[in-house]
Amino acid sequence: MKKLRILIFVLSAFILLNAQNKQEEKILLIRCDDIGMSHSVNLAAKELIDARLKFSTSVMVPCAWFDEAVSILKEAKNVSIGVHLTLNSEWKNYRWGPVAGVSRVPSLVDSLGYFFPSRAKFFENNPSVEEVEIELRAQIEKALKAGLNISYLDYHMGTAVDLFLKRIFSYQE
Repeated sequence: MKKLRILIFVLSAFILLNAQNKQEEKILLIRCDDIGMSHSVNLAAKELIDARLKFSTSVMVPCAWFDEAVSILKEAKNVSIGVHLTLNSEWKNYRWGPVAGVSRVPSLVDSLGYFFPSRAKFFENNPSVEEVEIELRAQIEKALKAGLNISYLDYHMGTAVDLFLKRIFSYQE
């Protein structure tokens, strides 16, 4: 163990000295997700845009503040925009449901028509892979129809990725 710590220290020192000798420009990548979830999140993104910082942000299409996020992001030239694929609604008193509509994706929602609050609750309901595809496509299509220049996809709370990994590799959490 002591040899490993010494090796890590030596490697770290070498990397640090090497980086200082090259005097390369340092780049900070800022990545923000959950844009569209709330007014305050949108305002924080706007502050970054107004400061002319280059950053990456992903928007939650099913959320109530999506339209405001679109109006902010459409004007941003310094932002890479993604869709934050959403299958969970984790807040107790602020919930959202599917873009595709409850009747098209009933296995993805609770008795009130909202997404489940956690991955565990989502998987307890045995979601249909076909319904997940319908919903995720609906989110992407809505973002594109809203005029956002989408450059990537990512996922909220890991749920979309976990679903496909469980199906493909048959693993349990």
